[in-house]
Amino acid sequence: MSNLTALDQSNWYASVSLVIQLAFLIAGVWFARNLLRTMRAFQEQVGAMLKLSITGVTGERDPSSASAKQCLAEVSPNWLVPSETETSGLPEPIESGPSRFELVRRKMVLWLQAPMSSAEMAPWRRIITWLQAPAGS
Repeated sequence: MSNLTALDQSNWYASVSLVIQLAFLIAGVWFARNLLRTMRAFQEQVGAMLKLSITGVTGERDPSSASAKQCLAEVSPNWLVPSETETSGLPEPIESGPSRFELVRRKMVLWLQAPMSSAEMAPWRRIITWLQAPAGS
């Protein structure tokens, strides 16, 4: 037994190092677990919002009920009561300006008409010619 305590006293650094490494491992696992849990919750929220935006109707409450609107308004004065709107098809596009293709075509023509290079020498070429020129000239 005395041999074990003598070994433990001489190698205390290794045992403390092992404890610290285990603590870092436990902290890393805990952090990764919380991070993954947060990411999963975010994905579920995004999925619910996507489903809501695609269907456009919530399955949990009925907005046509007048009593439900009054109850929601009584719970909090900041609660916005959903308005009654008809769920028609896709909204009609509004023609208010040039189409996307016209803008792309116009930008392409302007790009093609622009000069390809300037008459001035590029700054990096001026530095190279200056370095290659003989000294004193």
